Amino acid sequence: MLFLQGFREASAGFFDQLFVSCTEFGNIHIILFLIGIVYWAYDKKFGEYLLVSFAFSRLLNSFIKLTTCVYRPWIEDPKIHPYEGALKNATGYSLPSGHATSSGILFLGTFLKGNFTKGFKIFSIICLLLICFSRCYLGVHSLLDIVVGLVIAFVSLLIVGKLFDKLDDNPNFDLILLGAGIVFSILLIAYATFKSYPMDYNATGKLIVEPAKMALEAYKDVGFCIGILISWVIERRFINFSCEGPIERRFLRIGGAYIGYMIIMNILYPLIKSSFNPQISNLLNFFMFPLFVMLIMPAIIKFFQNRNKDVYDNAS
Repeated sequence: MLFLQGFREASAGFFDQLFVSCTEFGNIHIILFLIGIVYWAYDKKFGEYLLVSFAFSRLLNSFIKLTTCVYRPWIEDPKIHPYEGALKNATGYSLPSGHATSSGILFLGTFLKGNFTKGFKIFSIICLLLICFSRCYLGVHSLLDIVVGLVIAFVSLLIVGKLFDKLDDNPNFDLILLGAGIVFSILLIAYATFKSYPMDYNATGKLIVEPAKMALEAYKDVGFCIGILISWVIERRFINFSCEGPIERRFLRIGGAYIGYMIIMNILYPLIKSSFNPQISNLLNFFMFPLFVMLIMPAIIKFFQNRNKDVYDNAS
C-alpha cells in the first residue's frame, strides 16, 4: 500500500480520477443494476443465480466485518494517507472489502457460469481486477481486505450454485432458501446489536469506529438480502416473466429501469432516510432497490408481454 501511495503521489494524481471511477463502478447499487440488466434482458436464470448469491454474500460480508473489527489501513499504519475523495464512503471496519464482494459476485459469476463469449469473460475479470486494485490504490483497503471479499463472493457463488441445482428437482426449494435468509438475517441483527466492539479512541478522544453505527450497517445488508429473496420467490410463483423479446424491447426495458432506479435513488431514498429512524430507513432503503429489480420491473415486463403477445410470439 505504501508503494501504491508513493506511485500515486509521484504521478501527481494523474491516475486518481480513473481509479475513483473504477471504485464507483463497484458500488453495490451499480452492481445490482448491472445484474438487473442480465436478469431483465439477457438470461433470467443466470440473473437469478447472481442475485441470490448477492443476497447471501452481503450477510456473510457483514458477519465477518463485525466479527474481525479490523480498522482501516490509515488507522493501522499512520504512514498511509488515503486519497481524500475516497474517504466519504470508506467508513466503519475494513475487512472484508464490500466492493470486492459485490463486484466479485457479478464478474466472477460471469466468468465461472455466464453464457458469454470468452472475450467477454476476460473483460469481466479485467473489470474486477480494476475495481479491486482501485481500492488499494486509493488507500482505503488492504490486499487482505480484497482477497477476503473475493473469497466471500466465490464461496457464495459456489454454495448458491449447488443449492440452485436442487430447484430443478424440488421447485419449492426456493421457500427453504427464503426461510434460511430470514433466519440468518435475524441472527445477524441480533449479533450486530448485542456483540461487544473494540472501544479504541483516536488522538482527539473520539471513538475510531462507533459500535452503534456498525450495528446500523447490518440493517442495510439484511434489507438487501430479504428484498432479493422475497422478490425472487414472489416473481417465480406469481409473475414468471420472460427476458425474451425483440432486441429493441429489451433496450427499452433497460432504459425504463434506469429512469425508475434514478427516481428511487434521488427521490425515495432521501425521503425515507429523513422520515424514519436509522434502523428502519436503512432496512427500507436497501430493501426497495432489489424489490424494484426483481419484482416491480418483472411485473412491468410481464404486463407488456401479455399486452403485446403477437410481437413476442413473432420474435421467438
